[in-house]
Amino acid sequence: MLIVKLKEKDRMSVLSSYETPWQYESTFNEAVPRSFAGIAKIEEYTFPPSVSPVRVGVSYPVRMLIHNVGEPGIIAGGVVNVGGNPGTFTFIDPNGLETEISPGNYVRTSSVGDVPNCNMIEIKKHIRFNSEGTYNIKLWAMHEEAGKWFYDQQINLFIPVASDEPPNGGAVVKRVHVFDNVRLKAEGWDIWKKRTNSIIDISPLLLEGARLDYTVQYIGGTPIAEVAKIDFNEVNIVTERLTKGEAKSGSVPLTGLVGQSASITIKFESFPGFTSTVLFDVWLILEYSEKPPEDPKTPFNWEEIINKYGKWVALGVTGIVVLSLMRRPSAPIIVLPGFGGGSRRVDYRNRGRR
Repeated sequence: MLIVKLKEKDRMSVLSSYETPWQYESTFNEAVPRSFAGIAKIEEYTFPPSVSPVRVGVSYPVRMLIHNVGEPGIIAGGVVNVGGNPGTFTFIDPNGLETEISPGNYVRTSSVGDVPNCNMIEIKKHIRFNSEGTYNIKLWAMHEEAGKWFYDQQINLFIPVASDEPPNGGAVVKRVHVFDNVRLKAEGWDIWKKRTNSIIDISPLLLEGARLDYTVQYIGGTPIAEVAKIDFNEVNIVTERLTKGEAKSGSVPLTGLVGQSASITIKFESFPGFTSTVLFDVWLILEYSEKPPEDPKTPFNWEEIINKYGKWVALGVTGIVVLSLMRRPSAPIIVLPGFGGGSRRVDYRNRGRR
């Protein structure tokens, strides 16, 4: 089946409000292939620890893009508080409605009516953790059949949650977002895809502790396992084997290994001709005995700017204007919720023409 990722204007975004917690151990079923059913996949997501470190009592954004890759049907996204976790989390909708989820339960947000094949729903919430400790959180892509819910995909996250009190009784904590959801894609005949960022002005004589927090996700491409790696000062410290769609998070202690500057490299090795894409979110957490004279930072990266905007620099301002004038304007096609579920397309391109 050819799966097409739709543009923003073509996505369904109307959601129901299934915010009642459900006990997943007793009422949930793993999906079994069926001929006439929607099949849900997590296309993209944003979830702590994309913000690091996660603190007790602070609200963080949650976003899930759920893609129907099967027949038209009801699809949903679920967030699971796995049994044995240190406490509850609170799920908050855009209107401020709060639902507390205990360990061993999950919260589900589903579509209104059937979602067509190759369409998506977008879930945008906030989450607040209510106790300190490491949480095992599962993200589920789900579909409904004959009144029962089945999960089609699971992403496993481990999230360290700290109290609001600073560590070590008053240490100064500095956080450097080394890679902010950077995507590396294997294209052409490249074997290694990698990128390196430097951190400067670290002030090592004041350091009491250091660690690296990371999340890596194999978000799409050739359906074969990939291995994501992170190097610190050219020494490999993270190696995560990922299946397609899988995400993994973790922390690596670096106390005693950090000097005045450091380099961090994200990379993965792929076979020639593959199109795999791996997302990296990396933080360097530094704990000081007192406020350092300068904040640690990443220097301005001209290479990244050129890689991102080089074609526009080469084209020049005049070329951009000419290119804009050459493009034919077109009105959007808007997907609206239909009565009784489903959706309908409204094409405004021919409105008013005779």
